[in-house]
Amino acid sequence: MKICQVLAGNEDGGLEKHTIELSKQLVNRGFDVTVIAHKDFAEYFENINFIPLDLSKSRNNFFILFKLYKILKKGNFDIIHTQANKATSMVTKIKSFISAKIVSTLHNYKKNLSAFERSDFVITVSDNIGKNLKIKNRTTIYNGISFDNSDNLNLNLYEKYNIPKNKFIICSVARLTKVKRFELILSAIKDLDLHLILVGSGDEENNLKKETQRLNIKDKVTFTGNLANIEVKKIVSSSSLFVMSSDNEGFPYTFVETMFCRTPFISTPVSDMAKLLGDKYTIPFSNVEKLSDKIEYIKDNYNEVLKDFQEKFEYAQNKFTIENMVNETIEVYKKVLNK
Repeated sequence: MKICQVLAGNEDGGLEKHTIELSKQLVNRGFDVTVIAHKDFAEYFENINFIPLDLSKSRNNFFILFKLYKILKKGNFDIIHTQANKATSMVTKIKSFISAKIVSTLHNYKKNLSAFERSDFVITVSDNIGKNLKIKNRTTIYNGISFDNSDNLNLNLYEKYNIPKNKFIICSVARLTKVKRFELILSAIKDLDLHLILVGSGDEENNLKKETQRLNIKDKVTFTGNLANIEVKKIVSSSSLFVMSSDNEGFPYTFVETMFCRTPFISTPVSDMAKLLGDKYTIPFSNVEKLSDKIEYIKDNYNEVLKDFQEKFEYAQNKFTIENMVNETIEVYKKVLNK
């Protein structure tokens, strides 16, 4: 089976991580895989047939579409797997000129789903983001990870970040962008006796630092900047709670990684978080008071919370594996090809 993965983005996030992991695992299982993506991603697809093509420009650019068509026609692929909206829009525009079956993964909420509805099959990374799709050939496949349980994730956060002893430590990990709504967490902890570690960098970093000064909570918050994945896992594993305040998420890898780290997690009802966490650990959008109350409740009832999460940890570690993600994706390929 010849498979071509098409990635139109040029950032380093969950979508890109998903494509890299999936491609590597498919090659390991003996599939013939080609990846079309921005040249900056070449180093991540070592030992995989990689064709650099910058698809980050306009999705209606005739010259780019013609280049893409020539590559896909020459490749004689069985499956073209488009990752996210832009890649799907571009490939489905030239669908009538190529013989391959098109499988498309929807990674986040989109108002206009017409490009996906022209695909032969759609994979959604959560039930919620695909609820408005008008196509029968679709299924949900959750993002999975490969987690090395032999890693030593113990880290004394009090010493590492000079945090006063016995402080309850919470964390959050993401790009520091507006959609992540970190200012809500800052406001929520203003009157709470705890310490927050924010991991990541982004356009909102300076604004968030100014907000800690305005709220007079500078001593309660540590900004780490970007860190290697193993260092991030150490922080998540050694914290008592992960807080997600986002307005929008497809299916957050941070949720999966936190479950594998066996750290309790609260979130706004993005993606399938309400389904996976239950109402008790889901907080309304943009509600500082409810968020603050929930963090305080968890802090004051931590042993009970840990008991609540044991079943969620076990479920996640059985369900959200890279093996499951790849197995379920291969089944979709076979179904589309009637094999």
